Amino acid sequence: MSRTWSPATRVEVGQGGSAPLLAAHEVSRARAAAEHARRAVAGPLGELAARELIAYAEFGHRGTADALVPQLARQILALSRLPDVAP
Repeated sequence: MSRTWSPATRVEVGQGGSAPLLAAHEVSRARAAAEHARRAVAGPLGELAARELIAYAEFGHRGTADALVPQLARQILALSRLPDVAP
C-alpha cells in the first residue's frame, strides 16, 4: 500500500504536549533527501537512510533542534553520487 502525504491527513496528536508539525517544505525536503540517498549512496546504507527520511516525513512532527534526521537530510542533499564499491 502506497501512502501519499496531503495537508488534510495531518492531525495534531494530544493536547499541548505534541511536537510541532513539519511545514510542507520540510516534508518535501525529507522526501527529496530520501530519493537522493537511494541514488547517491549505494546499497543498504542508502536504503536505510531513505527509509528513515521517509518515516520522518510521514510522521510529520519536528523533534528537537539538534535532531539527527534533519542533519541526515542536509548531509545527503550535499552529496554527489558516490562511486559503487565492489564486494
